[in-house]
Amino acid sequence: MISPLLANVYLHYVFDLWAVQWRRREAAGKVIVVRYADDLVVGFEQEADARRFRDAMRQRLEQFALELHGKKTRLLEFGRLAAAR
Repeated sequence: MISPLLANVYLHYVFDLWAVQWRRREAAGKVIVVRYADDLVVGFEQEADARRFRDAMRQRLEQFALELHGKKTRLLEFGRLAAAR
């Protein structure tokens, strides 16, 4: 199967390298990115970073005729105090 391999290579250039640059230039807090094929989870120390990243990522993907999945893309609070809130 060549298609998943090509998609992974494509996303490496479209998303992975861009996300590293965004983290270095824009993030105020810590950021962790985990991508498996075309799914990803991004964790942020600062909520404002998460919101800015989501907006910037949407714009980045649009440049390559890609879009975020509306039902799968969301911001979730996590951590030891998240369940109480």
